[in-house]
Order: sequence, then structure tokens, then C-alpha cells
Amino acid sequence: MDDINLHYRFLNWRRRIREIREVRAVRYRDRWRNMFREGDILRYHGDSDEVGCFVAARPLSKKRRYFEVTVNDTGVRGMIAVGLVPQSHNLEHQPGWLPHSVAFHADDGKLYNGSTVGQQFGAKCCRGDKIGCGISFDSDDGQITVFFTKNGEEIGNVEIPASPDDLYPAVGMHSLGEEVVLDLNAEWRVEDDDGQMIVDSHEEDWSRLHDVKVTGTDPFQEPVQFSGAISEKTR
Repeated sequence: MDDINLHYRFLNWRRRIREIREVRAVRYRDRWRNMFREGDILRYHGDSDEVGCFVAARPLSKKRRYFEVTVNDTGVRGMIAVGLVPQSHNLEHQPGWLPHSVAFHADDGKLYNGSTVGQQFGAKCCRGDKIGCGISFDSDDGQITVFFTKNGEEIGNVEIPASPDDLYPAVGMHSLGEEVVLDLNAEWRVEDDDGQMIVDSHEEDWSRLHDVKVTGTDPFQEPVQFSGAISEKTR
């Protein structure tokens, strides 16, 4: 009897291991619908009545807290969305439309935060624009700060009740001809360890050049001295 029990235990153990592997395989696999993917390029592949959606295999984390897409083509309507969704997000809906998802939409410059009704957030995006999305870990009470960027400048941010483990990079499309280049390894500079993320504008270097005094001597004239100020770098 003990041998029989041991045999069934072994079979159950093998089955359990197989189930765990299957779950992990699904969890760490990119998912997409109504899209054509070629390397880092995502292209809409539907009839414009259907939403195209891509969800990355892994969520954002402290080591990888930012991603970015470059708009190659806005297509017919430019309905490109960039944001974060849960791993189980329904691919038939744009990021930001469903609960627990948030996204910036390029066609109208609105932020969609778990609703099909958006709020004005930034400017519309065109071909060549880069749209980024990241998270900050400096929030309290179970809130995560999600921020969005356009061409290296932050558009704005919003706090959502979520865990970083539940926020997966997502891209949505909804019209013919739309195409983007996805960069899941894009970097957004982190200042110290407080979670604050900034773009390096080299302002410190420019400040050293402020109020510069230059002296020089002409061999045919009396020594002369020039003083002036170099204006700060325009952004």
C-alpha cells in the first residue's frame, strides 16, 4: 500500500511541476492581437473595426521601469495608445479603456485611466514622435505614479492604485497603416535612489560657463580685458 501511495504522490508531483511550467511559459510570453510583429516593429493588422493590442511578457520593475515607442506611421487615424495594463488584459480593448489599465492616446492627446472617456493630457502625436511610459516608486499607500513622456520631455503623471508586478507595457492601435518601433529597454535617468527620474540636460555644465571673464593681450596694443556673460542654454 505504501508503494502505491508513493507512486501516486510521484505522479501528482510530476503533474504539478508540469502545470507550473505551463503557467510560467504563458506568463512570460508576449501577447498580441490584430498586429503584425517583426522584431521591434509593431504594425496594425486588422480591418479598423477591431482593436490591435500588444502586451509585453514581463511587467515593469525597479530595474526596468520605463519603455518607449517611436511612431513610424500614424496610419489613417493615428489611434496609437501607449501605457500599462495587467497581464490578463483583454486584447480586444485599447490600453486605458479597461479597469486597472492606463494609457496615453496619440490621436487626441488624452489620458485614459480605466475608462473609455479620456481627459486632456498632452498634445497629439505625429510621425517620428517618441512616446514613453514609466513608473516611480516614491508613492505611498499602495499608489504607483505613472508618468508619460513625448520626445524626451515629461508630459505629466497620474497615481493609480496598483502593484508594480501588475503593470505590463502595452501598445494599442486601431486603424490601417499604424506602425511603431517598440523599445522595452529604453532608459530614463534615475537621480539617486529616491525614484525621481529626469532627463540629463547638462544644466550643471552650463552654469559653470555663466559670468565668464576672458583676458587677452594684443602685441601691438595695450593689454585689453573683455568681460561678459554667456547666456544659459536654451532648452
